Amino acid sequence: MIRALARGLEVIEYLQSTSPTSLAELHKGTGLPKVTLLRILHTLQDEGWVYRGIGDDRYRLSYHLHHMGDNLMAKDALTEAAGPVLDALQTDVLWPSDVAMRKGLVMEIVETTRKKQAVVVNRESIGIEPEILRSAVGHAYFAYCPDAEREEILERLSLQKTEQGRLAKDKVWIAELLQRVRQRGYGQRDVHAWPAPAGMLCGIAVPVYVDLKVKACINIVWPEGAVSSELVEQRYYPRLQEAADQLSKLLQDSYFSIE
Repeated sequence: MIRALARGLEVIEYLQSTSPTSLAELHKGTGLPKVTLLRILHTLQDEGWVYRGIGDDRYRLSYHLHHMGDNLMAKDALTEAAGPVLDALQTDVLWPSDVAMRKGLVMEIVETTRKKQAVVVNRESIGIEPEILRSAVGHAYFAYCPDAEREEILERLSLQKTEQGRLAKDKVWIAELLQRVRQRGYGQRDVHAWPAPAGMLCGIAVPVYVDLKVKACINIVWPEGAVSSELVEQRYYPRLQEAADQLSKLLQDSYFSIE
């Protein structure tokens, strides 16, 4: 038996049943020395399995961890279901699209039609991880995910010494972001906020729901200056929402499942 692994699992099991909890409560509940617990908790925090609340200094399992098993199975199902939807969307609007899922504190692109587009750069986008607070897919997910998940994302990001960390602590900016996305109905990429390799891309994204829960996001991307705001509102957003609804229905009603 690997003792360190066993102790880490013991801490996770305790947090599953008693969360949020303090270091003293963990010590009492598990019987492990506080020095050992701090070492385990530090490792689990670094790996994104556990986070410590800023307001109460109590430890919690990551919201993402609660659904990790679902998401491991979800990725392949989502990728398979998304293919025909993305192909049809690109046929209609000409520009390519991606489907992305949350992966910790970033979004992971799991399927794309960028390779089928002759103009758009950055074709090797599978596995790219757009930042949640600085991408269209991130904004769409962040604005419509459950409140508890959103607070966890903000608390964990605020611990980072990065631009995302700074934004996560700016309550006015966060409130304005949420209002803006919800009023429009979609997340929009700031072309200068997250530079893309070999060019500057714009994009919009909307959430994909299963059982009224956001499971992924779908976007349309294009080079800076290639599309007018009027075309986005009148043509691209309605068509993108239609694609998201189609994907939701496939995942909800067919043999595909991401639950």
